[in-house]
Amino acid sequence: MVTSGDIPGLGLPDIDAHSPLTDLGPVELHQPAQDLDGDGVVDSITDSDAHGTSVWSDYDQDGIADHVTVVESDGDYAAWEYHRHPDGTSEWRRTDQGNLGE
Repeated sequence: MVTSGDIPGLGLPDIDAHSPLTDLGPVELHQPAQDLDGDGVVDSITDSDAHGTSVWSDYDQDGIADHVTVVESDGDYAAWEYHRHPDGTSEWRRTDQGNLGE
């Protein structure tokens, strides 16, 4: 679930594979370090702790995360995409979820 705490140093929301992200708005990515789409531009930040790993990506290079994937230590995973609507609203849509062991 989304909590009020941030991951130290990265300023990213603390989410897990069961988070609905309904109350999460845009997430700024500061200083991405990986190039996940292979276009030569760094676009992603990866963070890991004892509970799992999250990967936040900004593929359109506007400074706002477009995609996030979480894989937890128990194998639960989920992915979301950030959508901006013409009327100015936005939302995170879950695109995948499950367990790596199933």
